[in-house]
Amino acid sequence: MRTQQMRTMLVLFCLAAVIGACGTPAPSPNQSANSPAPATSGNNGSPSQAPGSATTSPATPSGPAMNNGRHRRNVGKGALGGGMRRRMNGTMPMMRRNRRRMRRTMMNARPISLTTLPTMTALGPFNGGLHAYHEVSTFIPNMGYHWVTAVPGIAFMTNQHNQVTGVEATFPQNLGSFSWYDPPTPPTIPNAGVAFYSEHLYFVPPSSITPSMSPTMPTSLTSWASFVSTNPRLKVYTKAKRTIRGSTVYTPPNGPGIDVLVNASGLVSGFATAEPASWGYRPLYMANNGRPFNSTVLGKAYYSVFLLEPPTGGRGKTT
Repeated sequence: MRTQQMRTMLVLFCLAAVIGACGTPAPSPNQSANSPAPATSGNNGSPSQAPGSATTSPATPSGPAMNNGRHRRNVGKGALGGGMRRRMNGTMPMMRRNRRRMRRTMMNARPISLTTLPTMTALGPFNGGLHAYHEVSTFIPNMGYHWVTAVPGIAFMTNQHNQVTGVEATFPQNLGSFSWYDPPTPPTIPNAGVAFYSEHLYFVPPSSITPSMSPTMPTSLTSWASFVSTNPRLKVYTKAKRTIRGSTVYTPPNGPGIDVLVNASGLVSGFATAEPASWGYRPLYMANNGRPFNSTVLGKAYYSVFLLEPPTGGRGKTT
C-alpha cells in the first residue's frame, strides 16, 4: 500500500509539470457549492490522495485490481483472509449493479441546451465517471480550472460558474507532432513538453475565458462548422466511417488526437481519445464488450469518452 501511495504521488508530480505548460496560473482557486464533490483538501480544490492526471502517464491499478495473484496468495486462511474474501464477494456484485444503474441513467438522460456553456452538474448524467475528476489547477487565463482523473484520457476545463469551457488531452511525443496540436510553449515556460504534446479544444473563443466572463456567453457547440471556427486547427479533420455512442466522429487524418462527436441534430455531442490497450483497462474507459477496439493509429485501444449529450446509441461501431 505504501508503494501504491508513492506511485500516486509521482503521478501527481508529473501532472503538475504538465499543467505548468498551460501558462502561469492566477491566484484565485475555484470553489463552488454547485460542482460535484471530488475528494479535495484545503481551500484550493487540490486532490487529497486523489487520482493524478487524466492525460499524462498510465496509472497503476488500485483497489480491487490489487487483489490478485501473489497478493491473494499472501492472504492466510484465517479470520483476516476470510473477511477480505467476504468483503470482495459482497463488493463485486454491488459494483456491477452500480455500473448497470449508471448505464440506465445515461440512456434515460435528457438533452440539455448547448447554446451556452454546460455546467458540470448538467453533464453528470451523461458521464458516469465524472465523480472521478479532480480540480488540479487555479484559474489559468484563456483556459480556466483544469479537471483530470488518475488515468490517461480526456481532461476538461471550467470557469468560475462551473461551466465547462473546453477539453484537453496529451499525447506522447514519440508518436509524432501534428498540426492540430497546440503550438509549442516558449522555452521560458517550464513544462513537461519533453514527453507530451497537448491538444486543447474550446467551446468559446479562448480570449473570452476570464474570471469575469458571462455565464450566458454563446458557444460554438451548435454545429461542426461553428466549432471549427473557434478551433481552426480542426480544419484538417475528416469524417470517420465509425460512430461512437451513436454520434458521427470527426477525427485527425493521421496520428492521435481528440475525436469530436457530432450527433444527428448537428450539435457537438462529445469527445473521445484512444488509449493503448497495453496500458490496461480502467472502468472509466469504453470497451468493446470487455475487449479493446481496433484503432487505426494505436492498434488495440480503449476509449476515453466525455459526453455533452446523452448517448443516442449503444457502445457504438468503433474501429
